[in-house]
Amino acid sequence: MEWQKWSKHTVFRLCMAAYVVMLPAILLAGKKLPDMPPPIVSTKVLFMFPTVWEYLGFVGNWLTYFLFGLLGVILITSEFSYKTFRQNVITGLDRSQFFYSKIAFYFAICLFGTLYYALVALIIGYFNTESIYWQKVWQHLDYLPRYLMMCFGYMSLGMVFGFLIKRTALALIGYLGYSFFLEPVLRWAVHRNIWQHQSMHYYPVNGFEDLVPAPFIGFADDFLKQFGFSLFLTPWQAVTVSTCYISLFLWISWRIVRKSDI
Repeated sequence: MEWQKWSKHTVFRLCMAAYVVMLPAILLAGKKLPDMPPPIVSTKVLFMFPTVWEYLGFVGNWLTYFLFGLLGVILITSEFSYKTFRQNVITGLDRSQFFYSKIAFYFAICLFGTLYYALVALIIGYFNTESIYWQKVWQHLDYLPRYLMMCFGYMSLGMVFGFLIKRTALALIGYLGYSFFLEPVLRWAVHRNIWQHQSMHYYPVNGFEDLVPAPFIGFADDFLKQFGFSLFLTPWQAVTVSTCYISLFLWISWRIVRKSDI
């Protein structure tokens, strides 16, 4: 039902097409970059195994934040704007079926995004790695479930903003405003100055980001020396934090669905 409802929706098609095109295109644009002198690594690491998983994952991190997060908002707010939520309930679809169908559709989108990420990484890595060994190819196999969770995390955050605000433009402003402005202010201007502790990384968007973090950045070591903890969450910390927030967002969304007036 969800596929029939959204497969011909213009925004849905644009977001999915943009993801399919831009994921490989942004990474491959790195071939135009000149090699820098040592100790900066060659641009070849962007495309070869095993580091292609890291760099492509970083590209996908930004794309899914914008595109999948946008879908997470719109797939909910459109139900209220077009009154299809009301119609679904009136015609016999109970609230739990409505909610679970949304979750299943979100998961299907995230699964597609993850499988496509794996396919692109394998193709780019295959054509840009001189010596291919099984161990080298799958060295970062753990990126796949973390990438899937990252996608679902952004979509669940978009979902909760959609349910809380219900109006598309305002919900999108809320989603972008929180992640771009409010959370960084809370983390860096408030939390760090009150309590310099690793818990400053335990915020939703940062937790989702650190599931597939930026490839190693030189100043991370300086941050560790200065504050006594890493600039990034470890994979297991990111998984734990993300699981907690996804569960919270789904619970809030379900509570709103149960109490929504039709």
